[in-house]
Amino acid sequence: MPKEFRSLIPLEEAKSIVLDHAPRTVEEAVPLERARGAVLAEKIISAVDVPGFSRASMDGYAVHAADILESREDRPVRLRLAGSVPMGASADVQVAKGEAVEVSTGSMMPPGADAVVMIEYSQHEGDEILIRRPVHAGENVQAAGSDIALGEAVLFPGTRLAARELGVLAALGREKVKVRSLRVGVASTGNELVPPGRLLGPGQIYDINSYSIAAAAEECQATAIGYGILPDRKEEMSKALQEMANECGLILVSGSTSAGAGDMIYQVLDEIGETIFHGVNLKPGKPTIFGLIDGTPCLGLPGYPASALTVFGLLAAPAIQKALGLKFHGRKLTGRLARPVRSESRQQMLAVGVFGGLVYPVDKGSGSITTLARADGVIEIPADVEYLEKGDAVEVLLFGELEAPDLVVAGENSVLLEKLAETLPFRVKLLNVGSASGMIRLEDGLADLAVVSGPQKQSGGITVLKGFRRELGLIFKDARVLQDIGRSRMVGWPRNSAMRAICERVLKDQGISDLKYVRLARTHSAVATAVASGQADFGFGEKEAAEQAGLGFQFLTGDEIHFLADPAKLDDPALKSFISALQKS
Repeated sequence: MPKEFRSLIPLEEAKSIVLDHAPRTVEEAVPLERARGAVLAEKIISAVDVPGFSRASMDGYAVHAADILESREDRPVRLRLAGSVPMGASADVQVAKGEAVEVSTGSMMPPGADAVVMIEYSQHEGDEILIRRPVHAGENVQAAGSDIALGEAVLFPGTRLAARELGVLAALGREKVKVRSLRVGVASTGNELVPPGRLLGPGQIYDINSYSIAAAAEECQATAIGYGILPDRKEEMSKALQEMANECGLILVSGSTSAGAGDMIYQVLDEIGETIFHGVNLKPGKPTIFGLIDGTPCLGLPGYPASALTVFGLLAAPAIQKALGLKFHGRKLTGRLARPVRSESRQQMLAVGVFGGLVYPVDKGSGSITTLARADGVIEIPADVEYLEKGDAVEVLLFGELEAPDLVVAGENSVLLEKLAETLPFRVKLLNVGSASGMIRLEDGLADLAVVSGPQKQSGGITVLKGFRRELGLIFKDARVLQDIGRSRMVGWPRNSAMRAICERVLKDQGISDLKYVRLARTHSAVATAVASGQADFGFGEKEAAEQAGLGFQFLTGDEIHFLADPAKLDDPALKSFISALQKS
C-alpha cells in the first residue's frame, strides 16, 4: 500500500532540520595549484617577512637622506657613485656619507642608505651623481616586513581561496595549504532514465538531474561524485545508497521520493537508515525527503528537474555552504563609493573592497600584497573622468565570488579579538588599522565596530561599548636585554599608532627615549614572533602575546580597549553575538 503524506512540515522547519545535520567535511593539505576555490582549514600565520628585505620602490639612487637636504634644481648636491645593486642580487656595496648607489625598482637596499632619489631628479656625470631634489628618510623604500610581517595572522579558517588569497599564500612561500572539502554523492533514480548519448527506448527519458545537481553542488564548492542512475529496485538502491553514505559527506538523490507504490527512497531510507521528514509544504518540492544513513545526511529531491534545482537551492546549497563556511554572491555588483576618488587622468582599474553596498579603494600600489589581500575586485575609471564623488554608483568587477563578512571590526589589534574571529560561528573580518583609522572606517560605514585604545566620550552619532583591559609591556626572550634597552634591537609599531605612542611615552617616563627600531609590526602576535625568532631582542605588546609565544614579559602599563558602534546597528545579530562572546572571555 502506498504511503500517504499525513503531515507536511513548513519550509523553515525543513531548513532548520537540514542545517542541524551538517555534512561531514574532510581536511587535507593540497598544493596551491589545486587549492583554487577550496576552503581554508587552518589559520595562516606568516613565517616570513613580505618583502623579505628592504627594497627600492623606484628606479634611482640609494642615498643618505641627510646628505641631500639642501639639494635644489638650481643648486644640485654632488654625490660619489659607489656602485649599483642589480635586481635579484645581494646588496654588497656600502653607502657611505656623500655617496650614492644605483638601484632599480625592487632592488635590495644597500647598507647605509635610508632613501631613494628617483632617477628623474638626478643627473649622471662621470663618477658623480647630481641630485636636484631632497628626500626624507624612508622615501621610495619598502621596508622589510612592511607589507606582511613575520608572525602576522593573514588568513583565517573558513576563507575561500580565490585569486587574491592564493597570491598571498604564494607571497608567503607556501607550497601547500590545508583545505576543507566536502564530497557530495549525486544520483538519479527511475527505471525510465538513461544517460545522455544513448538511444531512447519506449517510455524512456534522458537523465537530467545527475548533471544539473552535480553542477549546482560544484558551484557551491563541493566535490560532486556521480553514482549514475539507481534503478527502482529496493535491493540495488539500498546497496548504492549505503555505498554513497560510506564514501561521501552528503547524499543527494533525485526522483522516487513521492508516496506512490513505485517510489522507493522512503522505503529504503526507513530500512537502512532514519527518516527525519518526508513532505514539505512547498510547491514545487512537496515530496522532499530527508534522513540519515549511518550518520550521513541524505536529501531526496523531487524528480522534475526544475523542482529538484529549486529544492537544492533552498535546502542543499545552504547545508553545503554552512559545512564549508562559505557565502556566495555574483561576480559583478553595483555599489556606492564610500569616499571620493581622484583618477590618474588615464583609464584606470582601481582595486576596491566592498562592504554593505559601499565600495572603497584599497589600492596601495601594484606591488603590494596588501592590495591583493584586501581587494574584492576593481572598478573601471575612464580616462576622461577626473574625479568620482562620494556616493557615486560604480560597478565592481569581482575577482571571485564575494565572501561577505558578517561583521567587520576595524582598529586596534588584540590576541583576544583574533581568537574570537577564529572561533565564532560566523565570519568576522579584522582590520588592524589602529584607533584613528578604525574610527574613520566606522564613520564611512566601512566597519561595524571600531576598536580604540583609551577612554572615549559618548556622542550623538556613536555609541561607546565597554571592552576590556589588558596588560602592556616589554616582550623578551632574554631578560638581560632589558638592562640596556638603548642598545638592544626593538620591534616597534608603525608611526601614528596608539601602541607606538603608549610605548614611547611609558619608556620616556623611565628616562629611555633612544629606541633602536629594527623592524615594525601591526599585530601583537607579530611582535612576539619577531622576538622569539631572534629578529629583535625585545618588543612592546600584550602580555597574552608573550605568554602565547612562551616569552618573558615585563609589565609597564595598562590599557583600556573600547568599542565604538553606530547606534542603528546595535541590534545586528552578529554584532550582539560578538559583544556577548567578548564579555564572556
